[in-house]
Amino acid sequence: MLDVHPPHGRLHGVGDFFLHLFTITIGLLIALGLEGCVERVHQHHLRDEADATITQELRDNRKQIDAAQAARAREWTNLRSVLDFIAAREANQPYDISKIGLGFSIIPLHDASWNTAASTGALSFMEYKRVQSFASAYKLQGQFTHLQDEALEEFIELQSYVVAGADPMKIPVADLKEAEPTVRHALANIKAMQEIGGDLAKEYDGAIQAK
Repeated sequence: MLDVHPPHGRLHGVGDFFLHLFTITIGLLIALGLEGCVERVHQHHLRDEADATITQELRDNRKQIDAAQAARAREWTNLRSVLDFIAAREANQPYDISKIGLGFSIIPLHDASWNTAASTGALSFMEYKRVQSFASAYKLQGQFTHLQDEALEEFIELQSYVVAGADPMKIPVADLKEAEPTVRHALANIKAMQEIGGDLAKEYDGAIQAK
């Protein structure tokens, strides 16, 4: 807040009045200019800090996507083996159950830095194209995370058919037929995550390099 103080003593004529008014005006302009400079410095600092933290967050997520792609490939192979197992049981044929696996890797992708920058208004101090590249990456990341959550639920449902320590060959065929749609849905989600994961890696790279 700027304080304007009245003159000390009486004003002698119109000249003194305008001189005092001029002095006050100059003082206010200087004060406003200094305040504006301080605010701009603060905005630039907030922008640079947000940019750095978001970029690092995307770098970390980029590494996670590589791990996710490898995990999704294993999970795809495992689910295909589950379908083969179901087909073998329906045909009353033997099957090597060592090929069966229902493990699912949860790949954490973070967005705390992005959300913090949005809530503090730091994004408004960045260039539009820079914010746009960040937003595109995080939007696709959200789609990947949503698919991952759906796939996790499907894997949990599939594991409910297997009693710990039980012989998979003794699972009733009726139960296996009931589980088959869930296997196929999980496969669809895995495939979608593989495709989105490849696009997401490119979005990360583009956002990180777009300076």
